[in-house]
Amino acid sequence: MNLIFCLVSLLGAFLLFQVQPVISKFILPWFGGSPGVWTTCMLFFQVLLFGGYSYAHFLASRKPRTQMVVHGLLLLAAVLCLPIEPNAALQPAGNEEPIGRILLLLLRTVGLPYLVLSATSPLLQVWFTHQFPSRSPWRLYSLSNIGSLTALLSYPVLIETRWSDVEQTRIWSWTFVVFALCMGFCAWANRVHPEVITPEGDPHPQAATHATAPTWGRRLLWLLLPAFASVMLLATTNHLCQDVAVIPFLWILPLSLYLLSFIICFDHPRWYWRSAWAIATMVLLFGTSAIYNVDAITVGFSTEIVVLVGAMFGICMVCHGELARLKPDTRHLTSYYLHMSAGGAVGGLAVSLVAPLIFTTFFEWPLSLLVGFLFVAWVGMRALQLRAVARIVWAVVSLVLVGFIARWELEYDVCLTSHRDFYGLLSVAEKEDPDTHEQVRSFISGTIRHGRQDMRPDHRRDQLSYYAPQAGSGIALLHVKDKPDARVGVVGMGAGCVAGYGEKGQTYRFYELNPAAEKLALKWFTFVSDFQARGGKYEISLGDARLSLKHEAPQNFDVLMLDAFSGDSVPMHLLTIEAFNLYLTHLKPDGVIVANVTNRAVNLAPVLGRIADELGMQHVRISYTPPENVYGYATDFVLISRDAAFIRAQTPSLPSWAVPIEHPPLWTDHHHNLFDILITRKY
Repeated sequence: MNLIFCLVSLLGAFLLFQVQPVISKFILPWFGGSPGVWTTCMLFFQVLLFGGYSYAHFLASRKPRTQMVVHGLLLLAAVLCLPIEPNAALQPAGNEEPIGRILLLLLRTVGLPYLVLSATSPLLQVWFTHQFPSRSPWRLYSLSNIGSLTALLSYPVLIETRWSDVEQTRIWSWTFVVFALCMGFCAWANRVHPEVITPEGDPHPQAATHATAPTWGRRLLWLLLPAFASVMLLATTNHLCQDVAVIPFLWILPLSLYLLSFIICFDHPRWYWRSAWAIATMVLLFGTSAIYNVDAITVGFSTEIVVLVGAMFGICMVCHGELARLKPDTRHLTSYYLHMSAGGAVGGLAVSLVAPLIFTTFFEWPLSLLVGFLFVAWVGMRALQLRAVARIVWAVVSLVLVGFIARWELEYDVCLTSHRDFYGLLSVAEKEDPDTHEQVRSFISGTIRHGRQDMRPDHRRDQLSYYAPQAGSGIALLHVKDKPDARVGVVGMGAGCVAGYGEKGQTYRFYELNPAAEKLALKWFTFVSDFQARGGKYEISLGDARLSLKHEAPQNFDVLMLDAFSGDSVPMHLLTIEAFNLYLTHLKPDGVIVANVTNRAVNLAPVLGRIADELGMQHVRISYTPPENVYGYATDFVLISRDAAFIRAQTPSLPSWAVPIEHPPLWTDHHHNLFDILITRKY
């Protein structure tokens, strides 16, 4: 029985956390590939985890036979909900409110199986104390966390690379059936158990006196400590996905460290050394702030991630370490878990729903770092048991560091306006050069500039950012400059910079997921209005580009530009073979597809080259770095066309950091993997 409890605990936790990246990645393309998809999914899982713990808390107080019958029926109902593959009928049309639809979709797809899995850990530990009254159930909790961590770490390395999204959902569903049978056996074994006797000889139920009951203050800490750790987890994940890519690996990395902090803190008290963890975390928090505060400090992408997630891990360690120090007697086990899960849900609600309403930037991340520093400094001071003078010195040093961290501003230059919603953060900033009198206005997605305009009347048509004439975008648009009836499609509007190339009689049709982007582009930049004044035709289609193109008649584009970004992240569902087959239905026979793959972390050019080869089309990679005296960006574009003469006329180039290309696997809607590109750098 001991072995069975261990195996069921491992398997249940594995399935509980494996389903999160499986189902989130499956529906990610349906909602535009936004970082908000993962945050909303995490909110759903945290709230349902609280529901599962509430159910376990209620069921644990019932008679053993009642527990067996009720949980057995719930397991059967969950099995009848399988498989968990989302039905295509649930796919949105492209312009619905996303958060509510994601929550409803998840509830219909994985709601009941996930509820059953979330109740597994507390129920098994209660049943374990019935079967083995002299043994501690806390190691079983650590074992379940190990199962959870294994699920997360195995996903990007093994599961995602080996099986498609559809195959993943089916394998998970069959494994859940095995789990349901094993869990049902545990419930049956618990139907009759001997009266539990404490070491003092008193019956267990009568031993719970008012004197040993947890105080309300302690219960509040059970709630607040995991809530703050949850806020830190989600805020960090949001920042990572905004600046790199919305991929399972960058969801899993912070979540794995979050779980690891649980494993370490709850395995044995000796692993949580309060003073050491407090000091180390303060150093990491200071380092994180310095990276973003001090211009003279420049670090590589990998170093930045290590410091950033290290700071998050340190805060989670201190929160969960203090939480473990407040563990109650096993008689209050389910209540303890209930408060912990409620705290996680509160943290998810704070980041997913409350923060977008009260902040116009992702301010919850630096704010949580600041609060975390204060909390960790307080824990460190108590742990070191400093004398009066030493406490004063500690407090002064902490306040100085807090002042430094509080200087952190994620805005650039003079911020004119900002807008935050489900799809991310958009800002408009302006800077005037006192020497040249250049008045440059920038369109910023997350922390990445995605368009600039010199607002001086004689320079408004100048291309200052990714769209220089020598860049891949400029080459393709100049190719149709003299074609009076040219049609240009642009996926991702930004500031509307590409409209600066438009001439009289031409049509530029933009596909934009976020309605706020169009409003900012039309209000604060003049590329589109100037284009219309020249006699050009401007069109806009709001919603996910693939869904819009799917329902439109052929557009006969001369140029189709893929320029959609969320921060520094390119939505992966726009770069699959199915997506390009769709693009070809809207492209003229000699038309050109232009893909902006400029990115500081990943090399997507080989992926597009493989797709072009699969479609029998010609392609060339154009990388351009402007001179130092030119106000522009280094860019990386891939041009794809059936017009072999046009492609041959271009001079291929590679950025200095590129390595010899190894032929990548073909990306499809259900099987694409950025892990190799981001981590192993195979190509």
